[in-house]
Amino acid sequence: MNPKILIPVIIIIALYLIICFVDLFKVNKTKFLPKWAWGLIICISVPLGGIIYYLLGRDVLGESDE
Repeated sequence: MNPKILIPVIIIIALYLIICFVDLFKVNKTKFLPKWAWGLIICISVPLGGIIYYLLGRDVLGESDE
């Protein structure tokens, strides 16, 4: 594969993972699974893991028990 195409794709994936992990570590609690499990899902199934975390795992504002 052409490195001119591969390098931007790798950079975009790395940024996506960083954004997912920053969001994961900033929240106090997650839905359905512990944080370590969401982190594993995000790492193993890029980009689907992050999408699933954002749709199912994030605690939406106003829905927390605090």
